Amino acid sequence: MKIRNTIKKGILILATALLAGCTNTKNFMSVEVYRDTRGMNVGTFSGSANLPLKTSTFGFIEYETEQGTDNIKKPYGEIMLSKKVKSGLGVAVEYDRNFALPKGTTRTGFIFEPSFLRKLDKNLFLGVKYFPSSTDNQGEQLGIYGKKMFNNGDFYVGGYFDYNFKPDSIVTDLQFGKRIKENLYFIVECRLNEFRAKGDQKGIGVGLEYKF
Repeated sequence: MKIRNTIKKGILILATALLAGCTNTKNFMSVEVYRDTRGMNVGTFSGSANLPLKTSTFGFIEYETEQGTDNIKKPYGEIMLSKKVKSGLGVAVEYDRNFALPKGTTRTGFIFEPSFLRKLDKNLFLGVKYFPSSTDNQGEQLGIYGKKMFNNGDFYVGGYFDYNFKPDSIVTDLQFGKRIKENLYFIVECRLNEFRAKGDQKGIGVGLEYKF
């Protein structure tokens, strides 16, 4: 029952922010499940939505099992609300939360998602985010994220790179996806999280993704 309630809580947190604009064709939701080489199973719900007042949101919530067991740990999630002003430049606020800890971190800053790149290549998306301020003195963060589709979406490469100035740590994922059928993809994900204990920071996940 505890596991079920935890999963429900996580899905509701993400869905509440995303469903406001669910009828817009630019919105998406996806579910990923894979096995990590570090001996754990991982499940991720992610999505984005266009909201009123020309704002947009993106978020994800991720569950993983304890290594070597089927016990589900408390999830980690992020959700960002942004508003672009001109040429892809805008302001943003992001909330990050490890639900195993008493509280999360709120970051404020800027994003830049160059609009001219879409004109050059409609299958390419690239963005940069910079958060100079955060709650509880968590420090600055600089991030790069993007995705490139090939062969009408049959294959893609995507991921992100976050550098946290305090405590000088990197969190990054690089994902490769190959369509199996319609909205179902085979995925391989290379992961690095320097907030984890040494010897447990790097892993490769292999699994499936379904896009809604």
